[in-house]
Amino acid sequence: MSDTQKRWYNFIWISLLALSIVAAVVKIFVGFDIDEGYAVSMPYRLLQNDALFLDMWEVHQTSVFLPAVFLSVFDKITGATDGAVLFLRVVATLIHAGMSGFVFAALKKKTGGAWAALLAVLYLNLLPKWLVSLDFSLQQVWGITLILILLGKEAETGKKVWSFWIGIVLAMTVLAYPGMVLAYPALMLSVCVLHPKEEVKRRFNKCVLLTSGCAVMAVIFLVYVLSAMSLSEFIESIPMVFMDGTHQFTMQTKLMAYGAQWMNVTKQLLILSAPSIIITIVFYMLSKRKRIWKSGKCGAEMLIMVYLLSFVTVTSLLVLFANVAGIQMGPFHFQVRYLLFFLLTFVWSICLLRREKDGEIRFLFWGPMFQMMVAFVAILIFSNVGPDSSSSYLSVGLIAGVLVLQKVAREMDKRWNHVIYGIISLFVLSLVFCKGYYVRITEYGPSNILEPRKQIEKGAVAGIYVSEEDYERITSDYDTIRAITAEEEKLLYLGTEGISNLYAKGSFVSPSTISTPAFNEQWVNYFEKYPHHQPDVIVLAKNTIDNREKFFAENPLGIWISQRYDIESMEETKSLCVIEKE
Repeated sequence: MSDTQKRWYNFIWISLLALSIVAAVVKIFVGFDIDEGYAVSMPYRLLQNDALFLDMWEVHQTSVFLPAVFLSVFDKITGATDGAVLFLRVVATLIHAGMSGFVFAALKKKTGGAWAALLAVLYLNLLPKWLVSLDFSLQQVWGITLILILLGKEAETGKKVWSFWIGIVLAMTVLAYPGMVLAYPALMLSVCVLHPKEEVKRRFNKCVLLTSGCAVMAVIFLVYVLSAMSLSEFIESIPMVFMDGTHQFTMQTKLMAYGAQWMNVTKQLLILSAPSIIITIVFYMLSKRKRIWKSGKCGAEMLIMVYLLSFVTVTSLLVLFANVAGIQMGPFHFQVRYLLFFLLTFVWSICLLRREKDGEIRFLFWGPMFQMMVAFVAILIFSNVGPDSSSSYLSVGLIAGVLVLQKVAREMDKRWNHVIYGIISLFVLSLVFCKGYYVRITEYGPSNILEPRKQIEKGAVAGIYVSEEDYERITSDYDTIRAITAEEEKLLYLGTEGISNLYAKGSFVSPSTISTPAFNEQWVNYFEKYPHHQPDVIVLAKNTIDNREKFFAENPLGIWISQRYDIESMEETKSLCVIEKE
């Protein structure tokens, strides 16, 4: 590569990094939605001495340790919850920046500084839920990233001890996102086939070390959980956790949902692929006319390359200029582009592996590509969202996909390297734009930073700029809950905005603070099993329980409340209903 080309490469990634810093600052201060409220209120329960599985029947409760550590530090410094959301966003941003640094260090020797920097900036800007918080989604991405980096370290140094640390990180990742338990057999398989010339005994020892790392963390976790409850209580509580209505589906329901979701993905891909298919056909016709077309597999690979790169280009331009065309968007739109890129490069890596079986493609496949495929399948199985929304978990897989593209390009023509660098830079720019311009709001609706916003002055959300409507509701709810609670009283909040639990002067009680609550028998069982958790004050959010008469007459929790609390004297604000004991 000439000095001029190096300067251009460096100019591109440095510019993208500078824009990324601006986007990160915007992400810290702008926007707030119900999922983040859940991610903050759930770990806060540890600070009020709630015990996992005993007092908490949250489906994501094992992800609370990391945010609880930082919330504990924040609580010791401030003695309050005001500004807790902003604090955790800063922490998450710094950790994610550090992980991007690890990605750069892992790739620098293999790809060169400019490519490693570009891919690290890609990683920095692709967020699984387009929010910056220490929730289970970012923890899962960080865990998978560390596992793959350690896998590379083991391959590079040949030291078996790295397998033990992989096991430690895997166990922590499973705690953050239990579905990642599927990564264990996938990693065991990778250890067995990654280095085919290794002795069987050495492979066996690495598997033992990996399992030992998992076992150490499992023992520590069980000791921690059982320090608050007996083994029988722990076993009894597990079914209670899975009574959560929003994650409770029959296999038939799930299969039908998957079918509808994949049909939607296919429809989106067909529409978005139309320009790329036309470009590929034109490229083929021109190549044939100019007699530069080469028959055989290299020619087929060139066509796939043209299609894939044009698809990335077209969809990236759509993201960047959608607003100019009058298309209202949010960061979750056009996410099928991640899915297509990963799936196509995944299949490509399999073809290369079967054809060449060299060390580089073997590691690319059995390292990031295969592990990311397993992780993605686990997310689809264990979550209640579809492939479109979940595809932003594929950040490490996209990086591996770029490396597969580079390998194919080196075999065809080195000039492709510059084309790929330019197009991936455009893709990264679209991610920066998504992160810094579009704003995530509840239900994934369209929103951007140009909309009027006001800064919250008090409460856990203090310091965040939200829409004027959200400002009025959040401020009003905070004032109401502060006014009706006392330090010795227990609050039960019934709504989607779990962050409201932190507005209470005393403690809050709830089987779950999930942002998609289903007030089923789980809630009644909780308060009947633990009478000491029965609330003194109940707050109903009107936007969650709009038909209150039906709720109190037919819903299991509503009936339970109506039998014990004075619903006739219920007080109302614009967004809340307040119920106290009779």
